[in-house]
Amino acid sequence: NAIRICRRGLEVATRIGDLGFQARLLANLAVSCCTFTDRCAAEGVPAAEKAVEIDRALDQRDHLSVPLIVLAQIHQCHGQPKLARKYYEEALEVAKEIDEPQLLFPCYDGLATLSLEHDDIDEAERYFTLAQDVCIRHNLDPATLVVLPFLD
Repeated sequence: NAIRICRRGLEVATRIGDLGFQARLLANLAVSCCTFTDRCAAEGVPAAEKAVEIDRALDQRDHLSVPLIVLAQIHQCHGQPKLARKYYEEALEVAKEIDEPQLLFPCYDGLATLSLEHDDIDEAERYFTLAQDVCIRHNLDPATLVVLPFLD
């Protein structure tokens, strides 16, 4: 159902020429394909990459981190830590510009888990501390910040 809704919305956004909304729907489609189907590589990754392309072309700094985080999480989930780190770091750079906690937290959290996976405990602790600091600074409960479900 989520995929169908994303596709329908994408058709409308394409028809009316709303590129900004297309980027948002493509990021959602990527998450849906990777969460609910086995078409993550075939459909999810290309959708997220297209969202990044659109966000860059439109200089949508407020949204660019979203598909970058999606790509990072996909690559992390599929055992590609170097690509995951590249996307997390780029997403973090953009997220810092706008100081949006819902974008900063998953970047720090993702980089922390990547560090743990490579037994770099000090680096993992540093990123986990940064993630916690974001929550404290913005009075947020980390449990309320959504992690993409396909990583479970």
